Amino acid sequence: MRKIKETAGTKGKNRIQKSKKPVKPVRKGKSVRSSGRRGKRKPGGTGRKRRGGFRLRDRRIALITAVVVLAAAAVFLFCISYVVLGSYNGLGEKETIRMNRYSSDALYTRSGLRHYRDKNYRSIPGIDVSVFQGNVDWDKVYDAGIRFAMIRVGYSGSEKGTIHEDENFRKNLKGAKKAGLDVGVYFYSQAITTDEAVREAKYVIRHIRGRGVTYPVVYDMEHTPGDRVGDLTKKEKTEIADAFCTIVQKNSFRPMIYGNPEWLLKNLDLRYLTGYEFWLAHYSRTSYYPYQYAMWQYSSTGKIKGIRKNVDLNIYFVKK
Repeated sequence: MRKIKETAGTKGKNRIQKSKKPVKPVRKGKSVRSSGRRGKRKPGGTGRKRRGGFRLRDRRIALITAVVVLAAAAVFLFCISYVVLGSYNGLGEKETIRMNRYSSDALYTRSGLRHYRDKNYRSIPGIDVSVFQGNVDWDKVYDAGIRFAMIRVGYSGSEKGTIHEDENFRKNLKGAKKAGLDVGVYFYSQAITTDEAVREAKYVIRHIRGRGVTYPVVYDMEHTPGDRVGDLTKKEKTEIADAFCTIVQKNSFRPMIYGNPEWLLKNLDLRYLTGYEFWLAHYSRTSYYPYQYAMWQYSSTGKIKGIRKNVDLNIYFVKK
């Protein structure tokens, strides 16, 4: 409301006059709007709308960023869970096979388990299990002195090579680790081509990645009546074993090949496989085998507390 000023009239009458404010002259080229006072805006005016607009835009950017980050994390988790690196390009060069350097005099038995110790090597006692051992009480196994377990992750069928997971694999892996044992895995293969061996290896990697497998990942091919592998040549078996181990190695696990002396010497050309460790199956008091091996399965009729059925007994050689 405009202010009013009351003044006394000449004849005793009051005269009311409107107070006048000086009007600023308007410069040429500028509008009245631009010449007015700046900085003050009415509530809800243009300035607040702009700030609100900025906040809305920031929220949208933050939302888009969060979606992109979550999508990237999902892709990463998919890759580490399902994408397995590597392909097979054939056998490499022949190498000299390392000779066996163990001494039978360094073997001894304690608490029913075999051990080894000399100036270069010591041993760790272990077992290997599959669904055929039934339910295992892993705490009792550990208390019996066992320190590692090789667990069957799966196998391929002898008719079509279809891959199957061992029924007790997940339970055995979880139970052994919880009890404090180190774990490795093995896969029983009936692959008849290198492509099948690559597929088997990738299957194994997908099932063990991120699950605390610290011992070797083993390739196990054995000939039985009516199986798929009986007609393979020595070179084909060597290539198949090499293909499996190549994929395992490319995915940062330690490959190993299993077999008894006859299988290893007659069915594989070991000169192409010198880059891998070997797991020897030989049930005798002492193990005579001309070439170096890292693990020895010395009995298939072991008795261990926590396992009702017979179990394979092993020792793993560790360089001091």
